[in-house]
Amino acid sequence: MHGQFLEDGAQDALLGNLLRRFNVADALHRSALRYPSRPAIAFEGDMISYQLLDAWANQVAHWLQNQGVHGGDVIAALSLNHPRLAALWMGAARIGAVYCPINPMLSPLDIAATVQRVQARALFADDALWASAEQMGPSETMRVSLESRHPGWMSWDQTVAQSATDYVEALVASDAVSTLLFTSGTESAPKGVMNTHANWYATLLSMFADLDMDRRQKVMLALPLFHVAGLYILLGTLSTGAVGYLMRRIVPGELLQAIDQHQLTWLCLPATVFIGLLSQPNFDSASLQSLNRCVVFQYIPSTPLNEWKARLPQVDWSTYWGQSELTPLGASMPPEEFWTRTGEADPIGLAHLPVELRLVDSDDNEVLPGQPGEIVVRSPAVMSGYFEDPVRTAETFRNGWHHTGDIAYKDSEGFVHFVDRKKGIIKCGGENVSSQKVEEAIASVPGVAEVAVFGVPDPYWIEAVVAAVVLGPHANVSADNIKEACKSRLARFEVPKTIYFVGALPKNPTGKILKRELINLFNTASS
Repeated sequence: MHGQFLEDGAQDALLGNLLRRFNVADALHRSALRYPSRPAIAFEGDMISYQLLDAWANQVAHWLQNQGVHGGDVIAALSLNHPRLAALWMGAARIGAVYCPINPMLSPLDIAATVQRVQARALFADDALWASAEQMGPSETMRVSLESRHPGWMSWDQTVAQSATDYVEALVASDAVSTLLFTSGTESAPKGVMNTHANWYATLLSMFADLDMDRRQKVMLALPLFHVAGLYILLGTLSTGAVGYLMRRIVPGELLQAIDQHQLTWLCLPATVFIGLLSQPNFDSASLQSLNRCVVFQYIPSTPLNEWKARLPQVDWSTYWGQSELTPLGASMPPEEFWTRTGEADPIGLAHLPVELRLVDSDDNEVLPGQPGEIVVRSPAVMSGYFEDPVRTAETFRNGWHHTGDIAYKDSEGFVHFVDRKKGIIKCGGENVSSQKVEEAIASVPGVAEVAVFGVPDPYWIEAVVAAVVLGPHANVSADNIKEACKSRLARFEVPKTIYFVGALPKNPTGKILKRELINLFNTASS
């Protein structure tokens, strides 16, 4: 509330808050003071400097205040990646409003339900998703178009862009909620994760210490900014003064071209995208020699990973496991250990700074090395809780640890190896089957491009192991070929009972395979 008269008590509180707080928007502002003319975001031919992006954030803050938006109020966004989303998050943070980006893959009905559920004061939408937002029907929520003008909507250029650019000072507690993110719901209904300013600041320790982000990096910003991973990389980029190249969405061929054109150095993508890039027509012609750091999240089989190693010997690689609830920290395999462990069961490495990680049994007793247990964590990055769900929050935080629902084991050297989601463990004939272990066996078969393994109800096995397989171009692989290959690597009960060949696997925008959709599809097919 810069320039506004405050009583002495309120003024003292504000000054004390500004003196020592954590606020994500302060990270951008300080980078703008250090590097005013340096490009913060390159987007579709435009170079947005740190000074300009900071000014945009101030305009958002002023406009929201003028519309009566206060600390704790929610503003929502429905958009593909756009630099104005960065300004929206930072501007909302400056006044303590909560930023809630919505998954653009949702149906108009689900979008409307989300906006209503969070009681969003304003909804911002880009041209690509304006029609979906328009189908919400009557609403008291203010609607702002990020790009073109639309009937019945306010225009960013005529509203936000006309606001003042001077720095906005408002009292915002470090433990106030900054983002409200709904999980991808790959196995269950989405949950609203509330991440605070202090949570986001804690994650920066890992970004610098574990992922080698610094001001010299040129960062690919291709992950969707409605997802915790996309926001994490954006905040890391803006906090260090690095340069970010922003893509509206992941388009593999364009991504490869952008790396060479802009000499990008730092790349984080899901395993499915790294695998898909190998089959792009321009993969062999792309140089990619500017890259020095690649981070892969989700499990990537050894066969495509070794293809990448041969292509990019100069790159430091890291695995990454994390959760929205951890903003999104967890564990990574350090680059110096990465290639020594690629033949092992999914190695996710060592706990991030600042994370304490244990593996426990169903009674929360720590398990011995080599034994599977649930990953539990405590860290300043742990969310404040689930939105309007105190029962689920209490269950997740029982005994003073965040229970992730993921199963892993530690090897004799203390490195963590991911096994599966608790719900991804298949109970087949009284035995526990790791879907990921079976996926690795199938992925090793020449001609297999992608695979997803899951369980479906079965009167004899209780759950039958089923695989959905995508073959590569011109591959000649049969179900019997795959089963025979599995028999040499897996126990009999782990070998899939049924193999379906599909043209593509259903995925969310970050590349996660939606096993729930596959289970529903093949349950229907079998019945």
